[in-house]
Amino acid sequence: MAASAPVYVDPLVLEREVKNYGELDRLLKAVPGPAILFEEGPLDGPVRGFGATEQVPAAGEYIVTAACVGATGATVSVGQEHPGAPFRPVELALDCDGATSQVIALEQGYVFAHLVLTGPGDTPWTGAVGGVRVTGAVPAADEGGR
Repeated sequence: MAASAPVYVDPLVLEREVKNYGELDRLLKAVPGPAILFEEGPLDGPVRGFGATEQVPAAGEYIVTAACVGATGATVSVGQEHPGAPFRPVELALDCDGATSQVIALEQGYVFAHLVLTGPGDTPWTGAVGGVRVTGAVPAADEGGR
């Protein structure tokens, strides 16, 4: 069991990362409704980044919520590719001071979301995390608000 543990494993950073994931879950799950896409991952360290692709069941407006915890900022890109259409993903700039939400129109098909990495290579591991959640848009006349 004591094989070759990676040098970057630090119990204090791991503890901070676990705490950050808990806060990230709270921020992302504050938007009601079932998620069609939910992805989280580290913002730094040797295995940083995240990305996911999921099926959009029907064309319509969806809420994209993204957040980061433990960093000064991050960027998440969300979009779709359609043959013959210009590729214009939505980029959400995050300040890691709460969640950012935006309503976007999606077509039936697939939607992707990924962390836009700001620099190449390995970065120091701090426990910073980020994530994105795509849910069906809440109608304006919804009375279930907080």
